Amino acid sequence: MTTKDAIKTSVLSKRWRSTWTSNQYMSFSLPPDSSRKCKSFITFVDSVLSRCTAIKAKRFLFDAPCYALIRSSLDRWLQFAIEHGIEEVSVSLHYWHHKVYVLPRILFCCTTLVSLRVSQCCFSVFGTVNWCSLKTLRIDYAKLNDDGMMRVLSGSPVLEFLELKSCEGVKHIMVESKSFRELAIDSHKFCGQVSMLKISAPHLLKLRLLGNSRGGEFRLDEVSSLIEAELNFNMEIFALDKVKAHADLVKGLLNRLHHVTILVMGSWCLQALSLMEARNMFLPSLKCRHLILLGAAGHKGVPEAIAKILESTRLLEKLSLQTTCTPDSAIELNTDSVGRRVFAGEEFWNFVKWRIYQCLMHLRHVEIVDGGASLLAWEPVLSLLKFLLQNALLLDKIVIDSTNSKSSQAFEPSPLLEVARILLSHPKCSPSAKVILRYPFQGCPSV
Repeated sequence: MTTKDAIKTSVLSKRWRSTWTSNQYMSFSLPPDSSRKCKSFITFVDSVLSRCTAIKAKRFLFDAPCYALIRSSLDRWLQFAIEHGIEEVSVSLHYWHHKVYVLPRILFCCTTLVSLRVSQCCFSVFGTVNWCSLKTLRIDYAKLNDDGMMRVLSGSPVLEFLELKSCEGVKHIMVESKSFRELAIDSHKFCGQVSMLKISAPHLLKLRLLGNSRGGEFRLDEVSSLIEAELNFNMEIFALDKVKAHADLVKGLLNRLHHVTILVMGSWCLQALSLMEARNMFLPSLKCRHLILLGAAGHKGVPEAIAKILESTRLLEKLSLQTTCTPDSAIELNTDSVGRRVFAGEEFWNFVKWRIYQCLMHLRHVEIVDGGASLLAWEPVLSLLKFLLQNALLLDKIVIDSTNSKSSQAFEPSPLLEVARILLSHPKCSPSAKVILRYPFQGCPSV
């Protein structure tokens, strides 16, 4: 609830008329294209803060266009929050005629701050940073540099989570703190001749590389404590002159992530791996026990990439896949240009059986997250499931989960029921193997 909505409740009861003035949670929002309301909005915020009786402020959330009047007022609003021992701050500004808001110096010395999110703000850092209580930091759409990033990280000794989204300028993230647990890089903007982002965090437990990150590459220097890693980024449309570079990039990341127990891979990385076969490239041995493959099981060449990964994950216990309604043509491989053979379901999996037999000795749980795929789109996944049923010695269950399907309200569950029927009638190696279907419609059976 915004502060404005909280104030409106005062008309419901005399006892509530002044309750909002002691509210420790402040939230102000001005929609885009509201320049005519800007002055009244500023007057409203000033009035609310001047009547605030709370000794301590817990949360200050602000979302508005970056108008000149807003920029000149936001400094004093943030100062008010900081003087009241604010713990959580979120400032999200929308671009207005290419103007940006420069975060005030006082914010970088807020010792009570526990969580900070800034979006489309100028993150200029000079001098020391004193965020001795900060645990969560999110920076969106900002120009940064290595020196400023180093000051922020060294001034945040208990930081646990860092997310950089659509940021540019940073070339090296180095964190020595034992508190640092999770790093997310989303849609990183590479720039300059040396287009590389190096990451060194010896105590990091979870790493996520996400979004559109064209024009550069990631390098992992020291990530020996990682338990979970997600490679769900994309660089660009595949082209013949960059096939090897893309494959080398993904392989290099997997080399540095060989010790993680949970590995998540997205569509682009899977397709990059599917091109490795033509160049006699092999993946490192992975200690992954839970493998999650997102959104591309039906893409051409991807089953071969899945086979490569299964060949390398000899301790795999759980496999999770995500189906898609239709392939993503924007990043689909040009299979003819790289000499791929036509994928032929069960024949393919039987052909690679000798390569992945060690994985089949430990696999116990397979989960399919269905996004509303048609029976035709199910074919590549179905051939894999039939193969696993027939060859995985310790397989306990195959779960097909369609409870969060976007199209579940528009289509009958018949494709899923047909998939379940095919699997139930298929020979299985493990006598305890079960097929479980989860579907949101009431009355739809679970098999």
